[in-house]
Amino acid sequence: MAKSTDSLDRGPRAALNIQAVAAAAGVSKTTVSHVISGNRPVSESTRRKVERVMDDLGFRPNFFAQALNSKKSNTIALIAQDITNPFYPALARGLQTSVASADHVVMLFDAGAGHSLTRSFVDDVIQRRIDGVVVAVSNVEEELVELQQAGIAVVAIGSGLSGLPIDWVSADDERIGIDATRYLYRAGHRRIATISGPPEAEPGTGRLAGYIKTMTEVGFGVDPRLCAVADWTREGGAIAFRKLLDQAEPPTAVFCANDLMAIGVLDAAAEAGLRVPGDLAVIGVDDIDAASLVRPGLTTIRVPALEIGQAAGDLLLHRIAEVDESARRHITVQHTLITRESA
Repeated sequence: MAKSTDSLDRGPRAALNIQAVAAAAGVSKTTVSHVISGNRPVSESTRRKVERVMDDLGFRPNFFAQALNSKKSNTIALIAQDITNPFYPALARGLQTSVASADHVVMLFDAGAGHSLTRSFVDDVIQRRIDGVVVAVSNVEEELVELQQAGIAVVAIGSGLSGLPIDWVSADDERIGIDATRYLYRAGHRRIATISGPPEAEPGTGRLAGYIKTMTEVGFGVDPRLCAVADWTREGGAIAFRKLLDQAEPPTAVFCANDLMAIGVLDAAAEAGLRVPGDLAVIGVDDIDAASLVRPGLTTIRVPALEIGQAAGDLLLHRIAEVDESARRHITVQHTLITRESA
């Protein structure tokens, strides 16, 4: 007869192991292992009994040990550009929603902490046998090659990453630049400035390309004095716009490559005594929650972060399951113009 869990010595949690659970449930250690892993069939009544004993004992499986044995950790890593940007928590939620269906959890890393820490995190991902990584940051091609060589599935966000054989999810960033610039042009603006992200970093390069293409097509060309660069942050956008104002003919409209920089432009415009949209029109990209809360409300191009995260999770689960070895896949999400008071 199995020993009642009520009479067990509930000493230090460290003493709890599969053997203790097996003894309490009156089953073999192998059966307990199968219940935990789900890799082998166990009768419903036995499974319920083992799970009840684990709950009564407060037993928590050592998933790191399981990963060593099964070569699967049921863990996904997300490397985000900057977790203080509301776009990335929304993306993370979409990713978690997708992979939770396969009993995976998500580890989040902020690449804004610096490349050396990103390098350490990638090493840790490999050591922990993480099943897959979603990369939402640029300039990490070397690290991605190492992840692939370690047998870890990788999906990129926002960029094809220099042609590496990696699945990726993005918006049509050049089209976003085109749509935003044309919107300002059709509103009557001719001195249209742009504030892009860091040089050669997606998604800013694609959005800048759309701006350049549109300004060329409408016959104005590109004035280098109207092209500024910032670091994706609110303060960076404000600093960049102050420089744009420091010229004989300042812009009457600004297209910013993300909403945080656009909100920074609104800050700097208010400091300069400019009326928005009377003296200046501003448009951003992403449609983060703050875009509808600032005053004036920010006109923006909505990029569905939640949907991007979900699509990335679906691609990653597909690769982890090794359904096929087909060529890399690219999913493009649709963007939408959201008009508010700023433009």
